[in-house]
Amino acid sequence: MVAATPTPRAVSTARVREALIDAALELFARDGFDATHSDRIAVRAGVSPRTFFRYFPTKESVVFHRDHWFMRSFAAAYLEQPSTLGDYAALRKTFVGQAEGFGQLRGRIETYRAAVDSSPVLLGREQEHLADHAVTVSEAIARRRGDRTVDDTSTTLAIIALTLYQRALRRWLDGPADGELAALIDEEFARLPRLVR
Repeated sequence: MVAATPTPRAVSTARVREALIDAALELFARDGFDATHSDRIAVRAGVSPRTFFRYFPTKESVVFHRDHWFMRSFAAAYLEQPSTLGDYAALRKTFVGQAEGFGQLRGRIETYRAAVDSSPVLLGREQEHLADHAVTVSEAIARRRGDRTVDDTSTTLAIIALTLYQRALRRWLDGPADGELAALIDEEFARLPRLVR
């Protein structure tokens, strides 16, 4: 199947959205979420203040937009893992694979982290998003198994996998700039089975 070529309008829309996200995260990280008005974000992104709300319904929604894309991408990649891999091994392989090349995104991820850490509201929203991500992952686990519904096993496994990923992500951001997120994720997934023997 041949992928459709994006239209100029779609490209322009994507550029504006990305500019708004980058501007918002930079301002939130520097000045704090509460002190940053959507008008300032729009000006920083080079668009009119009304344009902001054409792309995002709230200031909070701009923060987590890329997060939703990552989880949709993760679920699709997980479902493509070979059936010979067990659930845990497939989750491990998918998280490691998705993290390949994150080094070039490190600055953006650091800015995201600083923006979220600037606000108790955003920290709370992040926990809500992590709960949503656990649902996305548990649904993918159930789908890959051929189950019609999510059960306690898939839910527990999703929460564990996301915890390991989040731990690796924090270690990566706190570590040297040349560290590899994929390697840290692999370490976290390798450590858990040894701990529960």
